[in-house]
This record gives sequence, structure tokens and C-alpha cells, in this order.
Amino acid sequence: MVNLLFDYDGTLHDSLQIYAPAFQAAYDRLTELGCAEPRRWSADEVRQWIGLTPEDMWDRFMPDLPTEEKRASGTLIGSRMLELIQGGRARLYPDVPEVLTALKQRDFRLLLLSNCPVSYLEAHAKYFQLDRYFQGLYCGEAFGYRPKYEICRELQTWYDGPFLVIGDRRQDMEIARRNGLGAIGCLYGYGSPEELAEAGFLAASPRPIL
Repeated sequence: MVNLLFDYDGTLHDSLQIYAPAFQAAYDRLTELGCAEPRRWSADEVRQWIGLTPEDMWDRFMPDLPTEEKRASGTLIGSRMLELIQGGRARLYPDVPEVLTALKQRDFRLLLLSNCPVSYLEAHAKYFQLDRYFQGLYCGEAFGYRPKYEICRELQTWYDGPFLVIGDRRQDMEIARRNGLGAIGCLYGYGSPEELAEAGFLAASPRPIL
């Protein structure tokens, strides 16, 4: 059986809907503490950090911020996103449920691997009933935020058959490159075309993945 290894944010889930307001809330807190200058962040500015681990995101955004404040800000983003999920703000991309259903009916094994906390994935799994589509749901925190290509190697020992990677960021293409796998790059997500240059196929929307 062929295993389709999906990324989540930017591939299936339009995470800017909840990430942008959560990020702004964390930034506003840093402003109140005197750690940052007041400003509003646009969705286009914020999108660059989607798909990174929390540590990578803060190291790139505010590398000089004290470690304890990075952790507190990351926790605030996470809790605020959970509130937005529970409030009905989370959105899958158009056609995603239909595409996942069709792939499962064609006897592909669907797996999900995201650079996210356990609580985040559990909230989405419950809200969108992801177990209807996926045989395995995996997140970076459960593996100590190891690189996704390393986690994939472990998953390959758990599931028989070839793997195909489907994602929107450099980390997803790295899974394919380092493990000798094929890849579909999702142009509609949050990565740049340059990040997806190694993909064997590029999808402008979820529907062409079929």
C-alpha cells in the first residue's frame, strides 16, 4: 500500500485564520512588557513562520528575546489558537475533505506529520474528525521536535510500502530529498516557489493532488 504523508498547516489547513490573530496577541503582550515596539502585523508578514517549530520561529523572529519570554509567547500563541479552534475559526482549504475521502477510497494509506504541539493536533483531530481520513496522526512535539525527515524515517519502519510526501514548506521537501521519496509541492500554502523547486509535481490547489 502506498503511504501519503501529508503536512497539515498550509497543506490541508488554512492556518492563517487562527495563527495571525494568535501571533498578534503574543506580540501585543511583548509590547506591554517593553520587549517590542507597538505595531500591527499583516497576514502576509506572519505567514512566513507557519510550518516552523516554535523554537525555530522565535529564533528567526526575535533571536535576542530571553528564552523564558520565547516560551511564554509560544505558549500564549498555542492557547489562543486552541480558543479560536474551539470557537469555530479554523478552516480547511476548499475541497480538502473531498480529496482526502477520494484518496482513502482509492486504497491509499493517509498519514499526517506536522511541526505542531500535541494539544494543537488533538484539537484539530477532534474538530475536523481527522480520524475519518488518516490512519496515523503525528506531531513534532511527540518526537521532541526532531527534524521531520528524521521522524519520517521512523514512520517508514512502522508502515509497509512506499511513501509520497505532500506539503508546502522546505521541511517537507527535505523529507523527500533526504529519504529518496517523491514529493508534491502545494503552491497554495505558505512556502515560496523556491522552497518547492524539488517537488516532482506542483499543485495550485488541493484538487490536483488527486
